[in-house]
Amino acid sequence: MSESVPLVSAVICTHNREAYLDACIRSALEQTLSADRYELIVVNNASTDGTPAICERYTDVPNFRYVYEAEPGLSHARNRGMQEARGKYVGYLDDDAVALPSWLSGVVNAFRDPKPAPVWVGGPIELQWHAPAPDWVDAELRVALGEVALGDHPRFLNPSERLGGGNSFFNRKILEKAGGFDTRLGRKKNVLLSGEETALQHVLQSQGGKLFYHPDIHILHDAHPDRIHPIWFYKRYYWGGKSDKVMAKALQGLEHPDLVLEKAEGHPLFRLLSHFFCAGFHLNKAKRIRSRVYLSYVAGRLL
Repeated sequence: MSESVPLVSAVICTHNREAYLDACIRSALEQTLSADRYELIVVNNASTDGTPAICERYTDVPNFRYVYEAEPGLSHARNRGMQEARGKYVGYLDDDAVALPSWLSGVVNAFRDPKPAPVWVGGPIELQWHAPAPDWVDAELRVALGEVALGDHPRFLNPSERLGGGNSFFNRKILEKAGGFDTRLGRKKNVLLSGEETALQHVLQSQGGKLFYHPDIHILHDAHPDRIHPIWFYKRYYWGGKSDKVMAKALQGLEHPDLVLEKAEGHPLFRLLSHFFCAGFHLNKAKRIRSRVYLSYVAGRLL
């Protein structure tokens, strides 16, 4: 590594994604931002595939670093990346995504220009489909696949809006002070726990922190063919229900007037019976799937 301290530390946390990793690394190294202003850190989170060999190809690149994190879990890997980072700003790129060339320049602009200074910045996550998306994959299910599409103009987000954790950057000192990502939450091998990003957002907002969206912080994210199936979404939302229960306990007692609590409309029993009926009998396939997704989420919360 160069002796100069980088402004930005970009972190790729990876677990057994050798098919995607090389393209991801190359995109992060082919940035319009000068190489001496950023470092790229790959955190190998207990991979058992060819990840080390892929990273070995880049050991001669001055702003590239490789570390191994033995404790499985995305939150563990992200926190290790935060600990290794030297930049004023630290952020994350999903290992099954590629960054556009202006990605890191957008990050610098997003931290530099807005007033007050944001604590968390991010941008669009555009899904890359292997085949046309089924008509039952609506806007909400696209978000579950990772999509973030909040417009073409830079702006502060309101408290109910979200940025994608796989395309997000933070003021490193503020992230460290907040304790990083909650290791009780987040993906762990084949366990689809989530909510670590939402929990962190609540913590930062409770401290007065602002999130900022910039369209130049743009990545392309693979829409895995094995996820474009109703069963994957049932599993994903089942774990989403479990995650929300864990997150509610983790955030117990946290209050701030700007926080927006997400509340479903309508009487819970009526809503539940309605989805039971639609899940079994509705003639529209998309509505049947959406109702089964909802019931999967409820089951996760209850169990």
